Amino acid sequence: MSPWYYLIVVIEVPILLGVAYVGGIWLYVVIAFATLMGMGELYSSLIVRGSRPEAAIGYLAALLLLAAAQFAPAELWAELVLLSLFAAMAGPLAAQFARTGEPGRIRDAALTTLGVLYIALPMAFIFLLWKLDIPLMVTGQSEGQLKGRLAALLIVFAAVWMSDTAAWAIGKLFGRSKMTPQLSPNKTWEGAVAGGVFGVGITLLVGVGWAGLPFAHGLVLGIILAAAAQIGDLAESVIKRDLGLRDFGTLLGPHGGMLDTFDGLLFAAPIAWFYLWLFVG
Repeated sequence: MSPWYYLIVVIEVPILLGVAYVGGIWLYVVIAFATLMGMGELYSSLIVRGSRPEAAIGYLAALLLLAAAQFAPAELWAELVLLSLFAAMAGPLAAQFARTGEPGRIRDAALTTLGVLYIALPMAFIFLLWKLDIPLMVTGQSEGQLKGRLAALLIVFAAVWMSDTAAWAIGKLFGRSKMTPQLSPNKTWEGAVAGGVFGVGITLLVGVGWAGLPFAHGLVLGIILAAAAQIGDLAESVIKRDLGLRDFGTLLGPHGGMLDTFDGLLFAAPIAWFYLWLFVG
């Protein structure tokens, strides 16, 4: 993890939180941009290696899915998200009608849908987290727009960032036991444990100390987020190793591409929303 990582975090996180505070179309534009950039990195890597994902259909399905999560009425958003996911499956298959006799049609359709499911669907949960007013959920009384819009997002971002940082730093300094040497040779069990401890700590600090989560929920959520962030990182490594990549791009310098910066968030955001919705709300 290079110093670029910290520079990126220092720049990206305040911008994202500021846009989240404003909300509306501005938040949609920022999340949609990051989503399409990540999908573009994945599709481009697949194209270079001989696949032909239907990128335009994937992008359109992603934009519809994100719009459903952000703008649809409360009683309709889930149905519209499902409709967008159906389009992400049916559209790429229908696009293969004109490729009769060509090899790899099912593969290309499936890879198109993978981009939507792996990147766009988890990113849609950022909008759902933005809509969770944690103080209102816990006490029945809102404490204003700042906590109402930012608390859940800040908990997730802080937990993912702290877990990644601690896992890298402790693993680099004290790591001896490799977790998955063939998949990600730099990851160690010592780093994973440190990531878990620090992820729980920052979740308690932000979630319990500032947002007002009960201690038990903060503890459980911290454990879940720390684990999800590291699993998300490993999941991205599975894709990169299969494609023979070190990083998905060079957009962000030595830290890689857009997708390399929010791989842990892709697993952490959905799990955080489901936990808060099911057990706190």
